[in-house]
Amino acid sequence: MDLMGAADRKLVLVQFGGGTRYDDTVGDPEHRYIPRLWNELVPRGTLFTNLRVEGKVVHPNSTGSILTGHWEWADLDWSRPVAHPTLFEVYRRATGASDLKAWAFMYASILAQAVLSRAHGYGWPYAANVVVPPTIPRSTAEAMERWMSAAAVTGDPSAGAEAARRSAALARATSRTWEGGLRSEAARAFLRRYFAVWQAGAGTTSHDAFLTEGALACLREHAPDVLAVCYGEIDCAHYGSWSRYVEAIARTDALTGRLWDAVQSQAPYRGRTLFLVLPDHGRELESSGGLGFIHHSDFYTDAGADEGCRRVWMVAIGPGVPAGRIVSEAVPITAVAATGLEYLGLRASTGAAASVWPTLSDPS
Repeated sequence: MDLMGAADRKLVLVQFGGGTRYDDTVGDPEHRYIPRLWNELVPRGTLFTNLRVEGKVVHPNSTGSILTGHWEWADLDWSRPVAHPTLFEVYRRATGASDLKAWAFMYASILAQAVLSRAHGYGWPYAANVVVPPTIPRSTAEAMERWMSAAAVTGDPSAGAEAARRSAALARATSRTWEGGLRSEAARAFLRRYFAVWQAGAGTTSHDAFLTEGALACLREHAPDVLAVCYGEIDCAHYGSWSRYVEAIARTDALTGRLWDAVQSQAPYRGRTLFLVLPDHGRELESSGGLGFIHHSDFYTDAGADEGCRRVWMVAIGPGVPAGRIVSEAVPITAVAATGLEYLGLRASTGAAASVWPTLSDPS
């Protein structure tokens, strides 16, 4: 790949997260739940239809592995930073960029260590700023449950709507943010401003929507060079509701579309951004005899990690990426880190999975 002008390039990584199956997204012949992804993004870039999840099928492990290029946390100790330099660290150390140029909007604090490594010469001084959704106290959760249960007993839809409104208002009023993943006072000031606007609002309290609005505000205010938005509400599938699962896929599709719109419309990003979209991992197939879409294998033993868990996909759009192309060869999800860094004129750490650029450059 020609790396001329790499200093002006941007990388935006969207983790279509929470665990979604290939068959329910790009493998669905009708693409019912991903209209924006399928109709707008895929034709503009290259679709990799066989990205592989090689290690344990767990959200932090997959996220950390995507960001470093190595399979991380085989011991499932997510309290420790990852073992290898993350793409944020590599970028900031090589360029001298401030923390305001590297941000990760993560669905849960359990993913926060995925942007920070314990590799010698890297770590905290070079990590990204991490923003996670607000949390509520237990008393708020208990009050919301009482209101919603009481409304359900009445069978009156208007009572349910009123209980939902009260619950959302209470959640906003009592929510608190976590600043432990922010690297500077300027980053903390940004989050406080954004949180104040969100708390004063009256819209959805969706965690993924919170991340999207925050990322959009960050794009406008700081124009980061490296941005990751890691969604997670699709993991509601664990509750066993198919309708909630596919609604979450559709919502993630719409939110991903909003990020794409921002990249297309804002001058610092338009025409110079590599935009990557991929799930963190899949979910079990009903045909395997397990719990199907409800589950994604045993965290500790990997039992149940079938093809539904291990096969995902990636959409890549940006300068140098062929439009309308489909790549069916197997590619590890760990290829993402080197792919993004190579676009920025850099290399992932020693031993990281190779980038997909040779495949993209191959006219065959």
